[in-house]
Amino acid sequence: MADTSDAPMTDAEIKQFYRLLQRWCETELDQFAHLIVPTRWGEVYAHFGRARPDDDSVEWYEHLPADWLGEPE
Repeated sequence: MADTSDAPMTDAEIKQFYRLLQRWCETELDQFAHLIVPTRWGEVYAHFGRARPDDDSVEWYEHLPADWLGEPE
């Protein structure tokens, strides 16, 4: 498989990522997970939790498109 790390993700790849993230949240995530994701521009800090932190506004969050979740096309 060719190295595509420099190419932007396609819509199909983003949809697959969203579906896998939803599945992971439903099957693997207990209460929370704090992840450090290494990238070529430095580390990215990701928080996943079943509750929104008290000091975060709900307006800061974006709903994943419902039509991109669920069964693969």
